[in-house]
Amino acid sequence: MLEHNSRILIVEDEVLIAFSLKKMLDTVFLSEIAHDYEEAKLLLSHKSFDLVLIDISLSGDKTGLDLANFINTNISIPFIFTTALTDKATLEKITNLRPSAYLSKPVDSVNLITAIKLALANEDAIFKIEIGKQIYYFQAKDFLFAEADHVYVEIHLKSGKNQILRTTMTYLQEVFPSKYFKRINRSVAINPYHISKIVNDKLYLEDKVFKISKKI
Repeated sequence: MLEHNSRILIVEDEVLIAFSLKKMLDTVFLSEIAHDYEEAKLLLSHKSFDLVLIDISLSGDKTGLDLANFINTNISIPFIFTTALTDKATLEKITNLRPSAYLSKPVDSVNLITAIKLALANEDAIFKIEIGKQIYYFQAKDFLFAEADHVYVEIHLKSGKNQILRTTMTYLQEVFPSKYFKRINRSVAINPYHISKIVNDKLYLEDKVFKISKKI
């Protein structure tokens, strides 16, 4: 993914700091600002971002730690903490949430951009699938969805270079990185990264609409 196309959500309740961070990032990335947990959750639920920059000490009932937990549970995209807190208890909580990095405030422009570039590089991994004597290579974020049809599964890719594999959804579920491969019904698995919205039992992904089943 080209860096200038990467979308970063800045979650920071202090307006001046938020705009300072945005100014740093906009030389390299596309960025938006949310000022609290609820605003960030709303944006993350309706828009696609590549990484979230989270201030731990957000105003309101829920902190940046709560937001990180929401991201881990629902979206599976990388995030970086910014914090003025470096006490042992806070650092333990940070580590348990598996951030890509954490940066002490005040944040330096070079360190910020370097940390984001490293996190994005680690995310856009290439992985392989072996089926018999065939080996297939996929880029994680290129994968849109997989659709089973009898003994075949078609892998739909954003690049348009779709692959039809003689295999099962169960096998693919074992070998795909789990954060990029979520079963939503018996015959379809999607990449959560590309979800545009979910309404009731309908999931919208790019220009496709899928039905979510409670029983898989």
